[in-house]
Amino acid sequence: MNESSGRKVGIARFFELLGRDLWSFYRASFLCCAAFLPGFAAVLFGLMAHAPLLCALGGALGGTLAGPFLVGLADTVLRALRDEPGYWWHTYKRAWRQNWRQSLIPGALLGLFLGGWSAVLFHMVNDANPGTMMWVAAVAGMFVCVGFLVWLFAQIPLVDLPLPELIKNAALMFFGFLPRTLAAAAITAVYWVVMLLTLPASMIVIVVFGFWLPVIPALMIVYPGLDKVFRLEETLQARRDAEINERMAAREAENHDR
Repeated sequence: MNESSGRKVGIARFFELLGRDLWSFYRASFLCCAAFLPGFAAVLFGLMAHAPLLCALGGALGGTLAGPFLVGLADTVLRALRDEPGYWWHTYKRAWRQNWRQSLIPGALLGLFLGGWSAVLFHMVNDANPGTMMWVAAVAGMFVCVGFLVWLFAQIPLVDLPLPELIKNAALMFFGFLPRTLAAAAITAVYWVVMLLTLPASMIVIVVFGFWLPVIPALMIVYPGLDKVFRLEETLQARRDAEINERMAAREAENHDR
């Protein structure tokens, strides 16, 4: 996305998207939050019981359930970034039906990471002296996992590829667009770390902003990389041109019949 495409960039583009599609973002985010509740409850129970394994397993199961809804939110945001018209509920249901199977394992990976990392963070915060190296390892691991998962989930609504190919692409784009990876990971990670550390006060923030607030800027950052790899804008423009030509041909045929 750049100015040559005729679109705004940066913060101006962010608020343009909110002004046009906020209600769609909120609805998709609300469904995503609801789907994550069982996993959140399982991880919270594991934290209270001081059971890291339960946190990881509960997160994995919850992430499996919530994965399709996170992909539905990603599809909603990516359609907005491509300025695709369409009734939200219709496009959301179609994306959900097309992608739910493909999103189960990525969802499990996301939940496993969130559950395990929450247990590690909880332990470190409550430990009197966790050590500098442990903090460095935790932060580095967080950036690697979050950055990789952003690329993985962003692909699912865009391309129909086997999971090994999606994982390979995510790894290649992670390093191929490293500055974008780090920026998207930073926005996503900082948001959720703040939400986690300020529970339960942050629950009202999660209800209002949920997943859409970090997902929109993260996908805005990685979208140029996705477009470069998969030629999204080129494909979309070709589709629009084909539709216009088809309509013009139909109109000419109709006029000829008259």
